[in-house]
Amino acid sequence: MRSRISRLSAIVDILSHNNISCQEELLKQLAVRGYIVTQATLSRDLKKLRTTKVANDLGGYRYVVSGTEVDNDADFERSHSTLQSSLHPAALSVAISGNIMVIKTRNGYASGIAYDLDMLRSPLILGTIPGADTVFAVIAEDAMRHDLYELLSTFLPPEVLEAADSYFE
Repeated sequence: MRSRISRLSAIVDILSHNNISCQEELLKQLAVRGYIVTQATLSRDLKKLRTTKVANDLGGYRYVVSGTEVDNDADFERSHSTLQSSLHPAALSVAISGNIMVIKTRNGYASGIAYDLDMLRSPLILGTIPGADTVFAVIAEDAMRHDLYELLSTFLPPEVLEAADSYFE
């Protein structure tokens, strides 16, 4: 039997790369990967991962992982937090105007990215407001742009930051 930690990681991976709209679909995807679990176990896992259902581009709903905290599993929390905060493939662009940063995302991913930004607990970012496909973040007035760039380089895909390079000069 595979460990709960590896199963949770598999769920994060599946939800990050697929449009999963119900637990039955997720159970099938897990089974393909060798994880045979009950619906009750899956429900507990989804709660532990703090997943939510959000509207997708097709007019339906999909599960997304919106948090990084998992009870009592420091190793998984650390690896999950790294996965969530370093990859964020749903982030499409970033722009800054004054002390407001705008991150455009794929539809339904803004709340997860905003949550992960908040969980960085950086003094550079005072707070976030997510929409469906946009995150507004308030940048501290004394924040240096190069420090913000360094913080975001561990969080957003390199191509997103490269395209926004002029905002960090």
